Amino acid sequence: METVEKEIQKIEGISPEMLWTFLIVLVGLATLFILWHKVVEILRKEHERKEQKRQLAGTDITDQIATKVMEKLQPELDKRFTDIDRKLAADKEAIDMHTRQLNAHEDRVKKLEEGNKALCHGIFALLNHEVTGNSVDKLKKAESGMKNYLIDGVYTEE
Repeated sequence: METVEKEIQKIEGISPEMLWTFLIVLVGLATLFILWHKVVEILRKEHERKEQKRQLAGTDITDQIATKVMEKLQPELDKRFTDIDRKLAADKEAIDMHTRQLNAHEDRVKKLEEGNKALCHGIFALLNHEVTGNSVDKLKKAESGMKNYLIDGVYTEE
């Protein structure tokens, strides 16, 4: 039995006591590594907290919140303002076109009014001649005005 006990106790020069010692040292080193890692993590978080506190000390938190909100909203606002600008440009173009059309209609109405005025002068001259029988000079003026209107488009008696 002594030979079996000697064989169990030493396998290729390693004793169970040496294995236990190695395992205890290995667990101890792993514990130290984990402890070191936790300490570094705690120090890093503390440093970040102090850095944030320092940053907040110089500015108002509402300004930072407003800045972050605007960063999120700015692309959407730009898109909407671009759409509004495009619609406004189209509306301005339509208004300009309608303004030109109204001006053209106003010019036509003025010409029609001048033509009516010329016709009224001519009819009045004819009526006056018919009534008095000797308004030849008024008929000549009305004829001159009608000729100017028909040729030049402007009624003027000469």
